Amino acid sequence: MKLHGPIKYLGSFFGIGYLPGLNGTYASAITAGILMLAFYLGAPMWAIILATILAIFLAVPIATRFEQQANSKDPHPFVLDEVVGMMIAGLVLWTPWNSGMWAIIVSFILFRILDITKSFPISEMEYLPKGWGIVMDDVAAGIIALGITFFLFK
Repeated sequence: MKLHGPIKYLGSFFGIGYLPGLNGTYASAITAGILMLAFYLGAPMWAIILATILAIFLAVPIATRFEQQANSKDPHPFVLDEVVGMMIAGLVLWTPWNSGMWAIIVSFILFRILDITKSFPISEMEYLPKGWGIVMDDVAAGIIALGITFFLFK
C-alpha cells in the first residue's frame, strides 16, 4: 500500500523522513532547535510536557497506520518517533540546572546514541504491538537521555 495523505506527512515530520541520509538525526536536530526557540521565547515547562504527551498519543496511531501503508516494520521514513524522543530529552532546558545550548547539545547526542544502539531496556520496547513498539523505544531513549543529561549538568 502506498503512503498518502496526512499519515505520510506527519509520520515523516513533513518530509524530513524522506531526505537521504540520517533522517532520524535530522528530525531530532530540528526538534532540538524548535525546543531551544520555545525555551528562549519563554514557553512554560507545563506546555512542553503537555505537547510531548499529546505528541506521543498522536504518534502511536500514526506509526501504526504508517507501518500498514508502507507494508514494512518500523519504516525508515517514519521519524515522528524521533521527534517525540527528542521532545522528552529536550526537557532538560526547563530544569533548574539548565546550561542552555550545552544541555540541549549533550541531550541530543545522548538521545541519538541511545536511539541508534537500542541497548537494554530500550530494545525491549520494540516488542510492543504496532505503533507502540515504534514509538516507545524512542520514548525510553528520550527519558534515559534526559536523566543522564540532568545528572551531568546538576
